[in-house]
Amino acid sequence: MMEAVMPKTQAATLSGSQLVILSAAAQRAEGSLLPFPQSLTAKGTALHKVVGTLCNRKLAEERRTINGAPEWRRDEDDRPLGVFITNSGLLALGVDNAQKDRPSQASASVPRQRKTAAARPSRKARKTSQVKSKQQAAAGQSKPDLVIQMLKRQSGVSIEDVVAKTGWQPHSVRGFFSGLVKKKLKLVSGVGKDGVRRYHIALTASSKA
Repeated sequence: MMEAVMPKTQAATLSGSQLVILSAAAQRAEGSLLPFPQSLTAKGTALHKVVGTLCNRKLAEERRTINGAPEWRRDEDDRPLGVFITNSGLLALGVDNAQKDRPSQASASVPRQRKTAAARPSRKARKTSQVKSKQQAAAGQSKPDLVIQMLKRQSGVSIEDVVAKTGWQPHSVRGFFSGLVKKKLKLVSGVGKDGVRRYHIALTASSKA
């Protein structure tokens, strides 16, 4: 028996576009909203309005950044400005320890100082991280795009599958699902014989064309 999905999380107060943008930013070390996910439907003026609303609600903020970094606009002195998720934005997604996990404005805008030998990760950890980064770059997909692709499988995907693939927390996955429903995508779920609930996006006549 398939049923519509509407998880109840703090992210339910966000629009679909806001949720997609913040979810992507929360997965980046520097918390930048840029570049925007490919799955985002808002463009041009509509996109500027979405980002403006996030800034007005203190869920995102503009910060001066370095040349060459993703740039949102230029200030009156022609210096580049980026736009970043705030602690309030992280809390809206249900992310814990926002103050602890979010880098400071200074660390987001300038290169970090070299770590001491004791704080450096092991050679194996660095190699694993490099392999993952190369795989992500080769795929050319943001995590929200990847999740949407997974949800298009008719076999469905479980929350645990998404957590394993993206590294998101379960509440972040449920919040992302809620945002898809608000974007009027028909997200349905069902429990298989193995007792695991799986979700998928039901294709409409227009999406099949």
